[in-house]
Amino acid sequence: MIKVKNSEIDVAIVGAGPYGLSIAAYLAGAGVALRIFGAPMDSWQNHMPPGMHLKSYGDSSSLFDPQSSFTIEHYCREHGIAYHPSQIPVALETFAAYGKAFQERFVPRVENRTLVALTPLDAGYELRFNDGEMTVARRVILAIGVVPYRYLPSRLSDRLDPALLSHSADYGSLSSLTGKSVTVLGGGSSALDIAALLARQGTKVTLVARSPQLKYQTVPPDDSQQPTGLWRLLGRLKSPPARGLGSGWVLAACAATPQLIHLLPDRVRHAILDTYLGPSGGYFIRQHIEQRVELKLGRTIEGIEEHAGHVRLTTIGADGARDTIETDHLIAATGYRVDLRRLGFLDERSLERLRMVDHIPVLSGDFESSMPGLYFVGLSSARAFGPIMRFVEGAVHPATRLARVLGRSVRRRPSPVSTALPG
Repeated sequence: MIKVKNSEIDVAIVGAGPYGLSIAAYLAGAGVALRIFGAPMDSWQNHMPPGMHLKSYGDSSSLFDPQSSFTIEHYCREHGIAYHPSQIPVALETFAAYGKAFQERFVPRVENRTLVALTPLDAGYELRFNDGEMTVARRVILAIGVVPYRYLPSRLSDRLDPALLSHSADYGSLSSLTGKSVTVLGGGSSALDIAALLARQGTKVTLVARSPQLKYQTVPPDDSQQPTGLWRLLGRLKSPPARGLGSGWVLAACAATPQLIHLLPDRVRHAILDTYLGPSGGYFIRQHIEQRVELKLGRTIEGIEEHAGHVRLTTIGADGARDTIETDHLIAATGYRVDLRRLGFLDERSLERLRMVDHIPVLSGDFESSMPGLYFVGLSSARAFGPIMRFVEGAVHPATRLARVLGRSVRRRPSPVSTALPG
């Protein structure tokens, strides 16, 4: 039976991760009537393995409310959890629990529904959800995160039974792989995190990467090593800190002023996205990887096949040497590629109306697409606003911008967060 709620709302936010929750907190503070849909912190609770730590430092791992009154530091202090702005990695479990606490405090009425169809109307959008509910919103903010964009090369998925192949975003717990031999493809953060955790639980794990050398974050200096006085000033002038990203003038601009990045030609923005902040692991797992994971670096896959219920990989190095790996299971840590065609809730009509480059939305300085009232944030907006949109720290930019823009233009209502009953 289809359930319909006829009340029209000002703003619908789809996605309840760091971006969706931060934007909801800011919009509520601006008096905008909204509803927010999704499972709170879903990617962090269901698509990342327990035991992982965030690569971002503590001081760049907070969600955002208008008064900055509830950072992850506040949460850790309240719960007696060790915290340091740079020297103590943030545990995944801590971050997920903090995100839930933020949601309960600032966005208490999240509706746990999945969007299945988004239909443009003359003035607004009709949203249909997996439980049959339909609603209409004047504006829709898509804060859908990274999981819908997970990329699995067809040369793998076409040749292997799904029981033998998974994507790194399919985890969750890694306990189902205990006692198996596992090969991980990739050299980025997801690949290294999963390889380290598998080795820690006693799984025989091999990591295969195209790069001849793995990259890791620089170990942050402790407080006693920080320069002071004039040397500190000169250091900041030479290579200013880029909050959440590292240091250097380009990254500082990316972190602090994505609106300036947006003004650059698309080819320049694309080059920045490809050049800066490439695949790397957290400094805190380097020793574990080098000591406990079998590394096959500088190698590409030449052949792949099923063999007696296992996966057989043939790899080739730069010198032409071939190597064969037999494994019980293959995890493709092959990352995420924004492609609006992968969003099942967008029909052909909408895709034809959307202005795109390489199937990535072209956005205004207000994060609005070519379909009026439809906004994309997070990874979906990285091509337009730079690499900060790949990180939690980037959520502050669409939150403040949309609160300012929508706070002026939509009809105000007294409801702080939602006009709907809990679903």
